[in-house]
Amino acid sequence: MYVSSCFLEGIISLAADSSCMPEQGPREFLAEYAQNKGVFLLSEVLARAGSRSPVSLAAAELWPLFTTLDLVAERVPGDIRLLKKPPSSQRTLSPGECQRLDAFFTYPSLPLEIENCIRQYIHAKTGKEWNDPYVLQKIREAIASQKDEYWREGKKKRVVYRKGYAVLGYLAYQAPVFFVQTEHLMYDLALAGLLKQSMRVLDLGCGPGVVTLAINDFLRRIGGCSADVYAIEQSEEFIEAYRFLAKKTLSRGDPVTFHPPVRGDISTVPLHNVPTSLDLIVFQNTLNEMTALTHEERGKLVQRYARALSSDGSILIVEPADMVNSMELRQVAHYASASGLYLHAPCRFLWNIPCIPQHCWSFVEKPPILATELMVALASGDEGYRYRNTDIKYSYVLLRKAPPPPVGGLPLSPRGYARLSSLSRHLHRRINVAGVVLSGNLGDHRTYVFKICDGTTGQPVYAILPSYHISGKNNALLSISYGSIAEFTSVLVRFNQKHHAYNLLVTRESQVKEYTGRRRPASRRQSHL
Repeated sequence: MYVSSCFLEGIISLAADSSCMPEQGPREFLAEYAQNKGVFLLSEVLARAGSRSPVSLAAAELWPLFTTLDLVAERVPGDIRLLKKPPSSQRTLSPGECQRLDAFFTYPSLPLEIENCIRQYIHAKTGKEWNDPYVLQKIREAIASQKDEYWREGKKKRVVYRKGYAVLGYLAYQAPVFFVQTEHLMYDLALAGLLKQSMRVLDLGCGPGVVTLAINDFLRRIGGCSADVYAIEQSEEFIEAYRFLAKKTLSRGDPVTFHPPVRGDISTVPLHNVPTSLDLIVFQNTLNEMTALTHEERGKLVQRYARALSSDGSILIVEPADMVNSMELRQVAHYASASGLYLHAPCRFLWNIPCIPQHCWSFVEKPPILATELMVALASGDEGYRYRNTDIKYSYVLLRKAPPPPVGGLPLSPRGYARLSSLSRHLHRRINVAGVVLSGNLGDHRTYVFKICDGTTGQPVYAILPSYHISGKNNALLSISYGSIAEFTSVLVRFNQKHHAYNLLVTRESQVKEYTGRRRPASRRQSHL
């Protein structure tokens, strides 16, 4: 983010014009220093303004301006050092880099270095080897307890990590999937042109540091990038695990600079303790556990942290793929984007009509990870499937301060397409529609089923392609990526009474293709962000 010269000149000129403002205060001098000095202390600004306010109080009051003026704030003994955020260009991926990443994501796994470190942490916490039968049984019990609590709905849900074995269960069962999941999201950010060569990242509700370690691993794979990663976490047990894993796996030459997590509840941490001028804010499997807050309150919490986001930064909210959490995520995003934020992905409102989030369930599905040795050991007993977690399925939203770039041909024209909200008027007729693909194949190899949405409908709509109807004209449906727009010609409208959903039957007469408008052709793996 680079604040415009007009904005700075406006603040400074107002300060200089005695008819508008008789004397300059800390805000005006802060703007002047931000424009003219690369590095300075907040105490210098206060002294210049003749303010006797303590630095800590002034920092809390002036904090919103730090990001507005594109300043990075660093605490030093008794003061705040402010420096202009250096420029950073976009990190694009070459075809060769994409090819290497695609190979990794075809058979992804937790890096052996981190897997070994988790086993070391188990030994450090228990005093026993990681594969000791007693230790494995206690971890199984922790996993079972967490899953029982996790799938409770509403305010009955209570997921806490106060005890050591709760964290060990998380590291054994959840961390490998969340690690690779984060790498997928980083890859998509890069393909969408949203990855910078130098980034400032905030991980909210960071747990044992999975996001930090995954970002470091991804940036190692591509090179040419660096990231300062900050974090907030309320569980002391998680913070202990985070510090252990970071110390053991992050080295001096790594692309990620690790900043020890701040202990606190993300809903109450004072904003002046939050880093400024951020390029990426991540809520990964965090908001769904805040059951004491309504959807609107969680949306406002996202808006609160967006005040620390640079004008060209991004917010990623990631939740589990189940129906309850996925639908709640859409409602949170709805409230978060009500003021100052725009939804960029995966949804696109093809008619410029906001959607009805209460009825939206969509998720990404990726190739499963390879089970870790610890996971294999946990699954060796009775009901072993309960302790094996290798599927990567998640729901997410991408929010930014600027609206999405325009796509040629949008909003759609009623002369060429029917709205999905009007399907009741087209039953048993062939029509042309367009919609965003919001699922992988929900059917099987005999009947392919994909959820689609154009932002207008409150009822689920599915594109159905029986295998015996696959042709050269419609087989593109099988490869259109999640979050991309599909264009359907001559599909038959049906209604599924049992599921209260509309089905668009794709037959040999139908044509399906990706709708790109006047955009440039997609890369080998198209980002769904």
